[in-house]
This record gives sequence, structure tokens and C-alpha cells, in this order.
Amino acid sequence: MSVTLSMVARKGGVGKTSGALNLAGAALDDGAKRVLLIDLDSQASLSKALLGASDVDSLRPDQTVQAVAERYRSAGDVLRETQVEGIDIVPSFRDLHIPHDGALNLAGIDHDLVIIDTPPDIRDSSVRCALLASTVVISPVVPEAWGLQSCHGVQQLLMSAGMVSNQHMIFAGFLLSMVQRVTIHTLCCDALRRLHGGNVFNNILPHAAAFKEAAAAGVPVTKLTPRNKAAKTVRAVFAEMIERVEVALKRGAA
Repeated sequence: MSVTLSMVARKGGVGKTSGALNLAGAALDDGAKRVLLIDLDSQASLSKALLGASDVDSLRPDQTVQAVAERYRSAGDVLRETQVEGIDIVPSFRDLHIPHDGALNLAGIDHDLVIIDTPPDIRDSSVRCALLASTVVISPVVPEAWGLQSCHGVQQLLMSAGMVSNQHMIFAGFLLSMVQRVTIHTLCCDALRRLHGGNVFNNILPHAAAFKEAAAAGVPVTKLTPRNKAAKTVRAVFAEMIERVEVALKRGAA
């Protein structure tokens, strides 16, 4: 199954970029041969983690996702290999500005999975550009009051994008991220499940040092510490995503 997955959230600091990198690693463990990451966030955190800050800062726009979104170059033209075998990236640009009518030119790629990282502002045209190209969307949520409040905005965005421009897009669900064993997180996790039911992943991503260490090393946690509990939870999330997509496709075909 070929999937283009967007990580979308209304607020920053929810583990969206880390999730993109780690799900790429989980996909490789699941049998994918090649995974492509597309960095549509002007902060370029994903690009800098994988390619180095100085290299990313020196890129011209025609070497980045800027050109891919303006469609005068393809993803295949500008993708770069990373230090992780099997993972390539279309890097972001330091002055990234996606036009309102931007659309990703995904020609020239044959990856098993494409994962798009987006900025935290869902009003940014980069997010719309990502959704146009997506078959699947995951929205990470930190179980705190502001995180829960952001879910409604994400739902509205996905509904409008689906009705207007991408009717085949599947919302895999809200993914509880950076979860800690504290009362407020337990209460908010319960509240999210009551409010959104089956639209919440059963598996969660805990707040774990292993994720930060992997991001600092520029590799998925599944590669840095493959037997760590954090790596196991990422693999479980990836497996659940595939299952949710398969269920949605069967439901649509019925």
C-alpha cells in the first residue's frame, strides 16, 4: 500500500516533527524499502536534524521544497539521501513561502511511504499544500487543555479540505503524544477519548528521553535504540495507522 501521510497540528511542540521521523523508521522496520520525508515547515527542524543546519541554511530555493511546491521542479529532482539508509528528504528552505495555489510536484519518486511535516499554524498555505497531496492525516495532540482545544480547528480544516479538494483523504486520527504519568494528562486523555471516540489512536507516544536523543542524533528512535520501549510504541502506532487506513478503505468500498 502506497501512502502519503501528513502530520498536522494546530499548535507547536506536540511531537509532530519527531513523529514524522520516527514513523519513517517504523515503516522501514515494517518492510518499506524507501521512505521520503517532505519538510514543509519553514523552521526546517526535520531537514536540519537529518542534513545538518549549515547545509540546509546554504540551500537555494530551487534545491528545496519551495521549488517542488511551485512545481518548477519535482520531488525527485531535489530529494537528498540522509544518513539513515532508506530515508530520503525533500528539505525545507530558510525563507519558505508557499503560494496559496501551491501544490507538490511528486514526480520522480517511487518510495513506499511519503511523510509530510507541516507548520503548526493550520492557516499556513503549506498545510493546505500538504493536504492536497495526502492520502492519510495524523494529528498529534499533547493531553493538556490547549491541546484539546486545538482539535476542533483541525477537524474543521480536514472537513473543508476533504469536501473541496481531496475527497479521498483519510483521517487516521488524533495521536496522543508526549504523554506523562501525571493527573492532568490522564484526565485529558480520557476527555479526548470521550469527545472523539474512534478518532483517537489506541496507542500513545510517551514523553521519553529516547525521542529527544534520537532527534539530536538525526535518526529514528527505532534505529538508535531499537529495543527501547519508545521504539516499540512507535512501531505499534505505525501498525495501528496501517490498520486504520485499511478499515477506512474497506468501508469506502462497501
